[in-house]
Amino acid sequence: MRHLLAIDVGTLSARAGIFDSEGALEATASATFALMKPLEHHAIYRMDDIWSAVCSAVNQCLAQLPDAASTIAGMAFDATSSIYIDAEGEPPLDGGGDVICWMDHRGQFEALEVDATGHRFLNHVGGSLSPETNLPKLLWLKRKRPDVWARIKSARDLCDELARRATGTDRHSVCGLACKWPYLPNEKSPWCVDLLDQLGISELTTLGKLADKPGRVGEIHGRVSEKAALKLGIPAGVPVAIGLIDAEAGALGVLGRNYVDRMNKLLPMIGGTSTCYMPFAKEERFVPGVWGPFKDAVFAGYWMHEAGQSLSGTALDAVLEHHPASPGAPSSALHHQTATRILELLDEEGSRFAATRHIVPDWLGNRAPLGDGRVRALLTGVGTETSERAFLETYYATARALALQARHIIDHLNAHGSYAIDSVALAGGHVHNPLLVRLYRDGLGAKLIVSDAKEPVLLGTAMVAGVSAGIYPDLFAALDIMAPRQEMLEPDQSWQLVHDAAYRIYLNLFNIRNEVEVASRALEAIMPKEQSGAV
Repeated sequence: MRHLLAIDVGTLSARAGIFDSEGALEATASATFALMKPLEHHAIYRMDDIWSAVCSAVNQCLAQLPDAASTIAGMAFDATSSIYIDAEGEPPLDGGGDVICWMDHRGQFEALEVDATGHRFLNHVGGSLSPETNLPKLLWLKRKRPDVWARIKSARDLCDELARRATGTDRHSVCGLACKWPYLPNEKSPWCVDLLDQLGISELTTLGKLADKPGRVGEIHGRVSEKAALKLGIPAGVPVAIGLIDAEAGALGVLGRNYVDRMNKLLPMIGGTSTCYMPFAKEERFVPGVWGPFKDAVFAGYWMHEAGQSLSGTALDAVLEHHPASPGAPSSALHHQTATRILELLDEEGSRFAATRHIVPDWLGNRAPLGDGRVRALLTGVGTETSERAFLETYYATARALALQARHIIDHLNAHGSYAIDSVALAGGHVHNPLLVRLYRDGLGAKLIVSDAKEPVLLGTAMVAGVSAGIYPDLFAALDIMAPRQEMLEPDQSWQLVHDAAYRIYLNLFNIRNEVEVASRALEAIMPKEQSGAV
């Protein structure tokens, strides 16, 4: 028996899973770590906290399968697109951290500066750069914290730092570089050096191993070191794969068998704290307002787009966290309880329930289809009510808005990207929310596919580990053996009509919000002064 060890580092926790070589999950465990927000728009971690959580989750997993440690044939990491900053001396970030979280928006104005260059790199990020990518954050550090910048030795995507701690080898994954840095794998000289020169950060590629050729997902990053083996509880020498971003791992976990034949029609959708949509193509395509195309990000030789919603699960968390009638702080149990109660009311009241509440759910900017990190949400039907019903209506309106925006993204990809998407494969925490599943089933305008994989993100990472272990020659081969069983959910035609009407309202509000945003920026320009505060 050969086992594969997969480790997924999300926004708030690390999860480990042990799989057999055919994709069956045999053990799983998790451990949390702290997300800190020391300043407005700042979100950071301590890398030691993350690594401790990883080691704890792995050891808990192994405790469930006492004989598995000696049978681990390969391991792999996935992680959020956060960035580790390795600096001399004290922790480099305000608040004592050394990892900038993916959702950190400190580089909002630096992102606009990159947009103003008109550089060809922007063609690969939908026309405008998100402050969630690495370049705006590093520009902010250089300009706002020059003393810190002078101490920085290297910067790595989180999945690469995890692999470095496991192996002692410093390498970069092309997945992170292609998706989150000014790096174009399709070009002979991939780094956009002229852009870095123009922005005054030409030294970026001299940090650590950034200038070295990156590894492709599934190649061997290195082997577990003696030091890491003691922490992780597995033998030294186990091959560790070149890793990937968590959303990309989730896409692998839900694509299903014979994916190459369905590539242009099937959209993987990974819904958690945020939601990512990741179609692949054999050829280069440009879609306005959508990140990509990124070559080699997952499958060697193939191109990937990434559309998304920055806050989706977090938006529902916020309703539980802040509404006066909420039954308590966000938890899986309370989300399920709330969703179940709303489904009962929908069965009783039909389309009457929350009919006047509508939202454009851009709580932290719009990733797609607008590609504008500055815009914010628009709500209608909001009053002073603080009853339980008001809470339930708010939760439902938020969930419905997320589903309708997902439909907007699908329509945009089909209209502008030469895709013919007619089915969506759902993975991530949203699978466990019965309200979201019903809304996606009836409101996406596409067939909804769910799988029996309990941990699709971990499964995708296990596939990567299987390639590094030599069990499979490539990711397509791993996918065809390890992919889970899939089920297509039949929509309710009556509710389809309801959501069609709600979608028309959403599109109208989306356009109105955008018009107001343009006018507001013109207002801002009439008598501008320096913005105060730590932004």
